[in-house]
Amino acid sequence: SAFDQILNLIISFGIFTLHSDSNYKESKNLNIIQISSSFLILLTLLYRSFWLHTEDNFLYIVLPVLYLTLVMLFFPLNNIFKNYKPLLISLLLPITKFLFIPLSIIFSPLSAFFTWLLLNAVGFESVLQGQEILYKNSGINVTFSCSGSGQILFCLSAMIILNCCFPLRTIRLLFLQLLIASLLTFSANIIRLFILALYANTANSDGFSIFDYLHGGSGGLIFGFLSIGLSCESFKNIYYSNAMSNEIN
Repeated sequence: SAFDQILNLIISFGIFTLHSDSNYKESKNLNIIQISSSFLILLTLLYRSFWLHTEDNFLYIVLPVLYLTLVMLFFPLNNIFKNYKPLLISLLLPITKFLFIPLSIIFSPLSAFFTWLLLNAVGFESVLQGQEILYKNSGINVTFSCSGSGQILFCLSAMIILNCCFPLRTIRLLFLQLLIASLLTFSANIIRLFILALYANTANSDGFSIFDYLHGGSGGLIFGFLSIGLSCESFKNIYYSNAMSNEIN
């Protein structure tokens, strides 16, 4: 998806930035077992790449395995674990894929309920049946892909990368920022679902359709960029407010 491609770009940038700043000390006397293992892993990745297919989950582990292997070819293992942040960032994509279904199970009914609540709160009488929201002669079904869990994981990953590059003072502040980012992203998705429910009758129409535009393609990215922009602004405010308090103290 588009979010996966953007996340890959952000992860790559984060790894490059952190690896450049890491205190890696190149060693000329690496363990032969370490070097042999690295080449064996690289050959395995190369061999497995010939059998790729659509929706192949193998793609999600290529980056962390490749990064770890390349680092092992030039640096001792103790340096890898001391400078763990680039490796942690490389693991974000497979972690988000692992968490997508469990989070979707939670957020699908929540998203449907709060969308229905918002519709009725502003005067658009609708009916909630499970994860379906019926409005007039049409409606929407809040599936996993519409639950907002993918956008939330994307936003949380971006916040973790930001924290690795520009660490907040305490872990409590990081958890606070992750909570704020989750709420902002969830709220943005509720607004998107609200609009989709109102214009569900325009789906698959001959002319321009607000439903089709916001349901997929570039239109759906608008709310994703909105939530990530607001989350980055929140991170910036927390980061600078704590930096200023440290200077005062």
